[in-house]
Amino acid sequence: MRGRIVTAGQAIHGHEEALAQAMIFGTGNLPGLADMPGVTLIGGPDNPAREGLACIAVEGHAAADIVTALRARGIRTHLRKADHYSGNILTPLGLDGAVRISLCHYNSLAEVRSLLAAMQEITK
Repeated sequence: MRGRIVTAGQAIHGHEEALAQAMIFGTGNLPGLADMPGVTLIGGPDNPAREGLACIAVEGHAAADIVTALRARGIRTHLRKADHYSGNILTPLGLDGAVRISLCHYNSLAEVRSLLAAMQEITK
């Protein structure tokens, strides 16, 4: 039984890693977050500690506006404010807020593609 659980955990990790790679580096003809002009991927694109999420800032756009624009397209993200919880990261970067994108809301490559297409449209 333990072997099955370990195998399942490895499969889940592999699936999340593939989705994270697509989100960060792109898929098909869609650029990833790391390649979108004006998008800063907090923690950098090659972050071995990344576990199924990305946090971004978009030059010239308030994080809250990006979250609202994505929600209007049916894409769930969250706002991180420079408060007691996230301020220790955002404040030194000079950011009032950032957009948190979690793979717990994106379970397929098609959903990641929808996110990337929406981000490409919003950041133009």
